[in-house]
Amino acid sequence: MNKAPNTLRLGQHELHKLLEQIDHSQTVVTHPDREFVRWPYRVGSVELILEHSTGIRTSIHVASRNISRGGICILHCAYIHPDIRCEINLQLDGGLYRPVPGRIVRCTHAGGRVHEVGIEFDTQISTKNLLGLDPLNEAYSLERVEPDRLQGTVLTVTQTDIERDILLMLLEDTKLVLNTANSIENTLSIASKGCDLIIADLHIGSECGSDLVRKLRQAGSDMPVIIMTADKSEITLDAIREAQASGILTKPITKERLYQALAEFLHANGDGGPLYTTLSESDLTFPLLCKFYTDVKDMAHTLETALRTDDFESCIQVCRTLCGTASPLGFSPLSELALTAEQILSKSEQLRNAVPEVRALIAACRRVKTDPSTLLAMKREEAVRLQAIEDAKAMRPLY
Repeated sequence: MNKAPNTLRLGQHELHKLLEQIDHSQTVVTHPDREFVRWPYRVGSVELILEHSTGIRTSIHVASRNISRGGICILHCAYIHPDIRCEINLQLDGGLYRPVPGRIVRCTHAGGRVHEVGIEFDTQISTKNLLGLDPLNEAYSLERVEPDRLQGTVLTVTQTDIERDILLMLLEDTKLVLNTANSIENTLSIASKGCDLIIADLHIGSECGSDLVRKLRQAGSDMPVIIMTADKSEITLDAIREAQASGILTKPITKERLYQALAEFLHANGDGGPLYTTLSESDLTFPLLCKFYTDVKDMAHTLETALRTDDFESCIQVCRTLCGTASPLGFSPLSELALTAEQILSKSEQLRNAVPEVRALIAACRRVKTDPSTLLAMKREEAVRLQAIEDAKAMRPLY
C-alpha cells in the first residue's frame, strides 16, 4: 500500500487544482509591512517536524503553497496552534535537504478539512537557490525596502548626464556612498579602488555594459553588476547573462524597483554566493575547467529554454551530462542537484514534475564562478600549452 504524500492525501494533480481554487477565491493584497516577496511553491510532500511542549517531536508530510525568504505556507488536514516550534526540510545548500527551524505563526481554515498554516523561519533562506529564480527576469526577493537600509558604496555608470542625475535623485534618501562613471575604462579604475556594487547602462556611449561585466569577470571580480535596459528581448538577455551580470533593471526605472534590486545584492545575498571548483592546479582534470566554464553557461540557458518550451529530452540530457562531469571538475553540489532532477525526470517522464529541481539546478549553474587563483592557474596552463605548440612547430623538420 502506497503511503499518502501528505496529510490531505492529495497527489500533485489534485493539489494543483486545490491551490488554483484557493488562489482564485482569495484576493491578492500586498501587505504594507511584508518584507519578503512570496513565490509559488507547490510541492506535494514536504516533511514538517512539530516540537511539542512535552518534548515529543512529531514528523508529518504536508503540501506547500508558497514560500519566501522568511517563511512558508503549508496545507494540513487539521488545526495547529500558533507559537509551536517546528522544523521543515527544504532542499538547500547545493541540493541537500536540511531542516529549517521556525515557528507556527498562523493557522486558518481554508474549507473542508484544509487548513493553511504559516511558518516563520528563524533565519532567512535563499529562495533563488531553492526555486532557481533569475534576477535577469527581475525576480528579486525583497518586497519592501526602507531607504535607510541601503548602505554601502555604489558606482553608477550612465550614458548621459540626465540619466545620472535621475539615478542620484532616486537614491538621495538612502545612506549609500555614490560614485559615477561614464566609460568602461573609468569604471574599472574606480571599481578597483573599492566598491560594493555597480549599476550600469546597457549602452555607455559607443560601449556596451555587457563588455564591462565581461572585463570585470575576466579580471577575477565577482562584484555584483546590475544592467539597466529597456530591451528585454531574449537576444539581449542572453548576451547579458553570458557576460555574467548579476541582474537587470527595466527602464523606465521606479524608485521601488531600484531599491529592490540594490537591496537584493547589498543585503539579501542575491547571487546566492559563487560556486568555486575544489580542484587544484595539480589535479588531472584541471585543464578541462576552461571549457566547462563556457559549457555550464550554455547548459543553464538550455535548461531555461527547456522549461519554457516543455522540452523533456533536452532537459534530461543536460541533467545527465552534469551528473557525470560536474563532480570530477570540482563541483559536487552541481552533480548532486543534477542527479536529483534526473531521477525525478526518469521516473515520471514529465518535465512539470521536476520544475523546482530543474530551477534549483539552473540557479546553481549560474553561480559557477572562476575565483582569482583558479583564473591565474588557468592562464598559466594555457600559456604552457601554447608554448608547447610553438616548441613543436620549431622542432618540425623543414623539407
